[in-house]
Amino acid sequence: MQQNASSTTQQKSADPSTVPQAQSIITDITSSSLEPTEPIEPTITSESTELTSDSTPGENNSIVTQNSLGLDSPLLPALIQPPTPPLTPPPAYPRKYVAGLFTFEQLSIFLIYPSTIAVGSLISIVSPPESYFGLRTNFFNVFFVKNGWFWTTITFMVHCIRLRISKPSKLAIRYVFATSWWFLFTQWFFGAPIMDRVFVGTGGVCFVNDPEAVPGQERQVHDSWSSFGCRHVKGEWAGGHDISGHSFLLTHASLFLWFELLPVVMERGPLLRQINTKIVFVTLALWWWMLLMTGIYFHTFTEKVTGWLCGIAEWAIIYILLPGNRTLTAMVGVPAV
Repeated sequence: MQQNASSTTQQKSADPSTVPQAQSIITDITSSSLEPTEPIEPTITSESTELTSDSTPGENNSIVTQNSLGLDSPLLPALIQPPTPPLTPPPAYPRKYVAGLFTFEQLSIFLIYPSTIAVGSLISIVSPPESYFGLRTNFFNVFFVKNGWFWTTITFMVHCIRLRISKPSKLAIRYVFATSWWFLFTQWFFGAPIMDRVFVGTGGVCFVNDPEAVPGQERQVHDSWSSFGCRHVKGEWAGGHDISGHSFLLTHASLFLWFELLPVVMERGPLLRQINTKIVFVTLALWWWMLLMTGIYFHTFTEKVTGWLCGIAEWAIIYILLPGNRTLTAMVGVPAV
């Protein structure tokens, strides 16, 4: 056994032909792997090049790129895929602010009404012309302004019925806020409305004429605590600060309609040319004219100014201050088309 093993070992080490053969095989493999091969052209199947109606150009380009690279879409790096732009709706108003609160369009609308009161008051001081509108019983005052919020509501409904908004409940909420402020200020506030409470609180009383009184004392003080009660007994308010109800109503109603209409005006689309928009403009024009007549013929300057200040209160909160708070804005919404 030992002799056979030793003879086999001597035979293997003595065979010199096996070494050159092994080196030749290694050289052939190495040289063949280093030789250039023909380029492999990518194959694109009909399924990968088919463009569906639901695919965007960016998505189709991504599909072709993935197939040409021989990569499956789940394994494609995120940097190669084109980014998808966020689908955010355009803002209701342009976001170029003046003094940090108003857009230029909002500020222009806002300034219409104090300017109108100032011009009317100046005319009343210089030389107020005689006019049919100087009579409290003129048709436009009795039929329209005395029922001003009713006509404002009708106009608002005409504006709303053609809008494309998805949440009409937000429109209703803003209308409820505007109506509530009008009601509390001019109709009822746990009894007398706010404007009458201001009048009585500043020393105002209701005077009535008593024909059976002692001569010289026909003018008696009535215990009426509201303007409605005073008118009911054919009395006259006197002595207190009589806030102009016309200045309040016409300013409040006009700003409410303007800011609900403003997105339609800014869009400059087909809605702007509809009859609904023209009806809103007619109402706004009438309210502006009657405010000018109020400035010329009725109330003192301070009474008109305080009426205007009360008229902008609800508007300033809902349309100017609230849009800066996301939580409250989500509740009341913003005007849109």
